[in-house]
Amino acid sequence: METFQSGGKSIRLDVTEPPPSPTKFPAILLLHGAGGNTGFWLDRIAPFITRLGLAVYAVHYFDRTGTIRADLPTITDGVHVPLWLATVRDALAHIAQRPGVDPTRIALIGISLGAYLSLALATLPYRPAIRAIAEISGGLASPYAANATATFPPTLLLHGDRDTVVPISEAHALAAILTRLKVPYQLEILPNEGHWFTPPAQLRILTAVATFLTHHLTPP
Repeated sequence: METFQSGGKSIRLDVTEPPPSPTKFPAILLLHGAGGNTGFWLDRIAPFITRLGLAVYAVHYFDRTGTIRADLPTITDGVHVPLWLATVRDALAHIAQRPGVDPTRIALIGISLGAYLSLALATLPYRPAIRAIAEISGGLASPYAANATATFPPTLLLHGDRDTVVPISEAHALAAILTRLKVPYQLEILPNEGHWFTPPAQLRILTAVATFLTHHLTPP
């Protein structure tokens, strides 16, 4: 783990990189959900992804606001989300400056709240370059949905059809936006899965994410 500065705060960043290579490697920035736990998905994604020659970083964006766990009032108060987005943007800039990283091949993986933040960031005019997004159990919330343009990155949407925390309608609404904008996307609905996935569904998610990111992070 290392730290970087965002808004005068020290932000933790988990770092998992492949072995040194003569060429620069692509990078993934992982955004945790409302529980603030980077470990659950990082422990599964990092070993799976680094074997493909990709670096994986997980940003503790709650450090910016001193948040431990985000509830609905915190997420919707209009204060925390802009600060979290600014911190994610700073994390991307920090990663892009690492000597082994190819700054033109950085993607986001967001889970739940992290998915909402990943998608919202992609609508901002001052965002860093994002090659692709894999969003798990999230959606594109207002007012950010209205700002999405055809420059939105290719996106993988993964959602359980029995999700009672973030309804499946959020995935369909995002798919409709991307269709209208003619943005490449892939929608995978996981049958009989809720917001927290069973081990077989987790394996399917890892496989889909690895395939999608390998395709979109290959050198131009």
